Amino acid sequence: MERRFAATPIRFGVFEVDLIAGELRKRGIKIKLQDQPFRILALLLERPGEVVTRERLRETLWPRDTFVEFEHSINAAAAKLRHALGDSAENPRFVETVAKRGYRFIAPTDVAGGPNVGNTPAPKPQRTRISWRRPILVLSGTVLVIIATFTLVFRSSLPHQTPSLHALHRITSDGRRRRDS
Repeated sequence: MERRFAATPIRFGVFEVDLIAGELRKRGIKIKLQDQPFRILALLLERPGEVVTRERLRETLWPRDTFVEFEHSINAAAAKLRHALGDSAENPRFVETVAKRGYRFIAPTDVAGGPNVGNTPAPKPQRTRISWRRPILVLSGTVLVIIATFTLVFRSSLPHQTPSLHALHRITSDGRRRRDS
């Protein structure tokens, strides 16, 4: 079966893979990756979103006349690949284990010229728009409610005062002197 490698690097997340040169880079820095883990990555990138069976991996990684404990070897190679990608089996971002069947590349991929690897379209990246309008409105409303509540509580806690009557004092004079007795 003839492989169809992308002539341009494939990008996913902060990684870039050159399948022809056999290089994995993270933000432009080359990451060391052994041959078998890299070949697993290449197979997964040929069919992103699809399950690559354990049998297909075995056929690709070892010739027919080779006898190895391939279950353990595939698991070890997949673990090395995940380690290089900073991925985990429990919470995968790139390589998902499909129990008893194989592995699937789950991250959106991008090749110069569009998101496509080989003949299979890659999953389209979901762009999420973060809207700040709603959280700001909720926060503003909450602040206003707190201020109104504080004002009502503060006003009601003040002692209720009745206006006091002040004694009147004459501050003007009609020119006469007053005698104190």
